[in-house]
Amino acid sequence: MDIESGTGEDADGGGLEAALGEALRLLESAVHHHRRSTLAYLTSELPVGGEEVAGWVARLVLRAEREVVWALPRMADEAHAKLIAQTLSQLAGKGVRSRLLCPPEVIRGPLWTRSVGALGGAVEVRTTAAVRQELVVVDGAAVIAPDAASGDRGGSRASMIQNSTVADMVHRLLADMWDTARKPMRPLSFEGGARGRVLHEVLTLMGEGYKDDAAARKLGLSVRTYRRYVADIMRDLRVESRFQAGVRAVRAGLMDRESP
Repeated sequence: MDIESGTGEDADGGGLEAALGEALRLLESAVHHHRRSTLAYLTSELPVGGEEVAGWVARLVLRAEREVVWALPRMADEAHAKLIAQTLSQLAGKGVRSRLLCPPEVIRGPLWTRSVGALGGAVEVRTTAAVRQELVVVDGAAVIAPDAASGDRGGSRASMIQNSTVADMVHRLLADMWDTARKPMRPLSFEGGARGRVLHEVLTLMGEGYKDDAAARKLGLSVRTYRRYVADIMRDLRVESRFQAGVRAVRAGLMDRESP
């Protein structure tokens, strides 16, 4: 999995954010209408603690058979990040396509690096500043909308709407956001945290032509551990040789910046 290059807000961020806000208002209207007419929408609600809501949402997402599109504005804490990563990993194991939309700051954080960032290419990721509300569209047929509240992990309650009109509208909205979001360019594993710093140091020594034993001594690592980092770099850069790793690193902008 990769991280974007470049800076600045998305050109269409404001318009997309307004569209997302309108979609959320329609969702709220759908839930309100359901309370008056159970024939109009099939809606489920669970007004419990945030941790339980996060687990409930994960179980619903795991019902997917084809595709999940997930707008994720934040990770509340380590447990929340781990749960999301576990969910996405299980989806990948089922052959379900997962697309994740996040603000740039989310995928630069240490929570991401230790959780979703470790999944590699199992999850497709794009970044956009327009993501403000968590929404998940499952198989284009159901919308899960956690009601995020300050301090609550994954929200204080969540709603699931199984209505073709609403689900199609939200799916189209997220698809449009996906098309205009930034496509990642740098491997996420190189961003932030102790591991990211070590990977940069190893990559630098590889580029300078150090032999494994000399590089390992310089970094205070065993040769076995150093070679494991080299293997991780080649995996994350999706290359088969150290030479290819160097070329890919230069193209990704990993060799022209200091370690994080």
